[in-house]
Amino acid sequence: MPFSFAELYAYIGIVALLVMIPGPNTVLVMQSVGISGQRAGLFNVFGIVTAVYLNALLSGLGLTLIIMQSAEIYNLIKMLGAAYIAYLGVTSLVNAYKLHRQKESTCTNNSSSQAPDVVTQESCFTFYSKGVLTGVLNPKSALFFLAFFPQFIHPGGNIVIQSLILTILYSLVSVTWYGLLVIFMGKLRHFLVRSETQKWLKAITGTILVGLGIRIALQR
Repeated sequence: MPFSFAELYAYIGIVALLVMIPGPNTVLVMQSVGISGQRAGLFNVFGIVTAVYLNALLSGLGLTLIIMQSAEIYNLIKMLGAAYIAYLGVTSLVNAYKLHRQKESTCTNNSSSQAPDVVTQESCFTFYSKGVLTGVLNPKSALFFLAFFPQFIHPGGNIVIQSLILTILYSLVSVTWYGLLVIFMGKLRHFLVRSETQKWLKAITGTILVGLGIRIALQR
């Protein structure tokens, strides 16, 4: 066993706190489930988990260290991430405004409450790619793999196996937390599908995403 139980508990605790802190991933999953259904949220989760392995791979290849040591590269990645998250927020705000402008029929609320989730194969890839990009372009992910992985890896052991175990644990925590979030939001689906709720959901999550993008761009 490469790690002691105390080390595993400490690592899982740190990862759980990091994952559970509301951020772009949380807002993205909540928005996708609320607007497009549980299947859309699940593809977000698949994308977020994929980003975990991509970040671990980049860290293993030493690219994360290079990025952290180069202020220009780090700032570029940070600004790209901030711009993408802000773009998602602006798009959501625009859609909220369009809903506000639309004339609602008298039977909209009744019919929309029974509306099925329509997620095509193309849109599944869209939700998946959003999860990947939101995870990869978040500078905090790179900082996590750079700052915490070395603290738990024993130099005398097999570094590849240890890194793989830590990455798998990270992905399992992510799947568990975001999966529960998808289920919770899905329970509210009958309320969230209403046109008026959709408008406010798009507006609120869009505002939060724009705010998160600005915060990432301004953080040092």
